[in-house]
Parts: sequence; C-alpha cells; structure tokens
Amino acid sequence: MKRIFNYYIATVLLSVSVAACNFLDEVPESVINSATFYKTESDAVAATNAIYDYLTVGTEGIFERGFGGVFFNDYWVFKDVLSDNCTETIASQEYRTLNEFSFTAENERIELYWQDIYQTTNAANVVIDRVPLIDMNVMKRDHLVAEAKFIRAMMYFEAVRLFGDVPLILHETVDLKDAFVARSPKADVYQAIIEDLEWSRDHLSSTYRVGLGRATPMACTALLSKVYLEMGEYQLSADQAAIVINSNQHPLFPDFADLFKLENANSGEIIFAVNYSGTLSQGFKPNQYHVRLLPPNLHKNGEGPKNAFGWEVPTDDLYNSFDPLDRRKDVTFITSFTYSNNTTVTFNPHISKFWDRANEPLGNNTNMDVIYLRTADIMLVYAEALNEIGNGPNATAYQMINEVRKRARFNGTIEQPILPDLSGLSYQQFKDAILQERRWELVMEGDRYHDLVRMGKLVEKVTLAKPFATPQSFHNLLPIPQRERNLNTKLTQNPSY
Repeated sequence: MKRIFNYYIATVLLSVSVAACNFLDEVPESVINSATFYKTESDAVAATNAIYDYLTVGTEGIFERGFGGVFFNDYWVFKDVLSDNCTETIASQEYRTLNEFSFTAENERIELYWQDIYQTTNAANVVIDRVPLIDMNVMKRDHLVAEAKFIRAMMYFEAVRLFGDVPLILHETVDLKDAFVARSPKADVYQAIIEDLEWSRDHLSSTYRVGLGRATPMACTALLSKVYLEMGEYQLSADQAAIVINSNQHPLFPDFADLFKLENANSGEIIFAVNYSGTLSQGFKPNQYHVRLLPPNLHKNGEGPKNAFGWEVPTDDLYNSFDPLDRRKDVTFITSFTYSNNTTVTFNPHISKFWDRANEPLGNNTNMDVIYLRTADIMLVYAEALNEIGNGPNATAYQMINEVRKRARFNGTIEQPILPDLSGLSYQQFKDAILQERRWELVMEGDRYHDLVRMGKLVEKVTLAKPFATPQSFHNLLPIPQRERNLNTKLTQNPSY
C-alpha cells in the first residue's frame, strides 16, 4: 500500500526548488506537509513551483527507479522510438521491446510514465483545490491556479493520446478510494482539458510570473489547437491556430538552428518550454538529450561529447528522407567530429539538434529546455486542419507549409534552390506532405508517434523503416500498466493487450 501513496497521494510536497532556470532566484522550500501548509501567499507560490519538479527531474531523483520526471526523457524518447524515426541501442529489455513493438502491459517504462503523469496531475490538483482557500490577492491566486490547470491539461492530453480512456481525477487525492477510479471516456477527458485551458487562458496575468517557462494565454491557445486537431474538431483547431499565427507574438526564427541555442530559450518562436538547469549552481536539473542522443566514445583530451551513449539513433529511413541541403538535416544530425588538431572522425548519424556546441562544448549536463509548443508546429497544425475542413488545401494552408519549407531552404547565409513551394495538391497529397514536413521539422520533439496514429500511418511507416518491428493496429494505444490494474481493479485494459 505504501507505493499507492508514493504515486498518487500528495500528503507531502517534495522539495519545491523551482524547475525552470529562468526563475531559479525563487527560494526553494524544504519538505512541506499538506496538513499544515497553504496558509499564505508564499505557501501558494511554493506549492505551484513544486509542480515543476514533477515535469523535470521527478520526485525520486534522477538515479532512482523513476528515472526523472515527465519530460526528463520518456516524453520525447517514446514518441520517436514508437515510430519510424528512431531505433534503440540501449541494452534494456524495456526500451528494446518498445522499439520492436513487442512490449506488453508489464513494460516498466510505460508503467513509470503513467505514474509520472498522475503524480504531476495530483500536484496540480493540490494547487487547484487549496490555493483558492488562501486569503491573498485574487489576481495572483487565480494566476497560480491557472498555471496548475495548464499543467494538468498537458498531463491529461498526454494520457488520453497514449492510453485512450483514462481515470479523470480532478481533485486532490487524499484517500485510497480517491485513487481507485475507473477509466473515463475519451470525450470526457478532452472536455476537461478544454475547460482547463480556457480557464487558464482567461485567468493568467500579464504582469505576474509572466512566461519564462510558465503558462501564457498564447500557450493555452496553441495547445487548444493541437487538442482540437486530435479530436477531429478541425474548424475549432484552425480557429485557435489562426489566433496564434495572426498574433505574431512568436514569429519563426529566421534560421532553424536558432531554435536550439541556449540564449534563445523562452523567446521568439518558442511558445512554451519545460525549463531545465543542468549546470547552474541552484538546482541540478539536467535533461537527457546529450546523454541519450550524442554519439559515444568521442571524448578525448578534453574535447568532444562527454558522458554520451547514443542510445536513440535515427533510422536510415529518417536520415535519408531529407534533402542533403535542408538546413534541418545539418542541424538535426551529426556524422563527424573534428578535434582541435584537425583530426576528424566519422560515424553513423546521431541526433545533435539539442547540442549547443558553443555554450556546452562537452555535451554533458545540459541547460537545454524541452520545447513543448512552437510556432512551426502550430503552422503545420493550421495547414492540416484547413486541409481537412476544405477536403483539400486553400491558400492559407499552402502559406503555412511553404513558410516552414522556406526557412528550411536557408542555410544560415543564403536561401538554396531546394524544397520548392507546394501547390496544386489533392487532399491526400497535401495530407501526406504535412506528415512528411512534420517529420523533418520535429525530430525528437514529442510528435511523430501521434502524427502517425492520427493519420492512420503507424503500421505502414514503421514497417518500412524498421523491418524488425511488428507494429499492429492496436498499438495506436499503449497498454494500461498491469501493475496499476493489479492495484486498481476498476481499470480495464486496452484491446489486444
């Protein structure tokens, strides 16, 4: 029974050191007991900050069984390994079976990810339930609740896309019976997500705790566009995407490479990112980009990636799909490394898009954020929704995808004669073009699995890219973790698991 409390019941909020490097000046709190907490404005702020630990390094520490929070690695690892984009090299049965699509409901990584989602959700529920009871400035109080509702919406969006019907728990879990609930229909979960995002959008302050790794009204609108797209509500998706694009609050960076420079964190095109601080003195909160993705065995004489293992590597199908001159290919992959003595080593492609070599030359613990929402993604969402509405693309749909392609033609100096503007495509041709453009644009950013599922291409594309894998149609959902079902007998299982 102790583990139920560990995973579901927030009787103690652990170490509320803040998760975002942009607000590390806020004082971390010690262990907080919920029975005596939530009396002052500072309590409300600390409780809200605590939610971010669940997003980043988790509550058990990065070297424990839980292995970090929601975005520490599995968020972006799952979505490309469970697709045609990446394959695994790590000697782990749990990741190997995900790569091969031979996983079962006993897969520990899926179990831990489920637990991460619900731990984070409960931390948000604590703020949503308790902060309104504190006697404090109403604007600030509502803003803190809005932050929590945005994060709760993110978590349920993650859950419903991966697992389908899921337990919908909208209040703090204070008793075992509150955790033992049945799965709610997808439609109810989506409705709760929409209500959270709309409330959050309408109550976030423009002067208090603004952005920098926290929710903004525009982040709510952008996420709503993605939520409606997954629901098949194409007009509503297009309407929300249009607000984001027409606001021009987050214009595209001129150069694709600028997205992944540390000095550009939480700026420009980036609408919302989960902040990390791998090297700053306050709060050791690194993510796993460099450890998992950069090529191993390159560190020599103080040069080259250090502590890199290359666990997730691109499939040949992904790497070869790029035009050789596409700026995104050069930024996304690394195939050689040159030392200061001009010795160059070459190797199979690895993913390097998150490595800011100027600021983190050793590629070790990283301050690189996990970008969750950015403008190019929303432009392609907009184009996809418009194509569905009109049974074919209109002028705006073409404008959206062609602006993304135009940036990819820019090599940092000039625009190259590649990736011409698209025109004259049928409904299906444009849909295929959107799927392909999203693949090139969003490698390892948490989208590929969902894109393949949404467009009905999971089995076809994975089979072509990874002949050893055995994807089937039931893999459009992940299994409900068997251990959770053993503890909560009200949970049913997804078909064929």
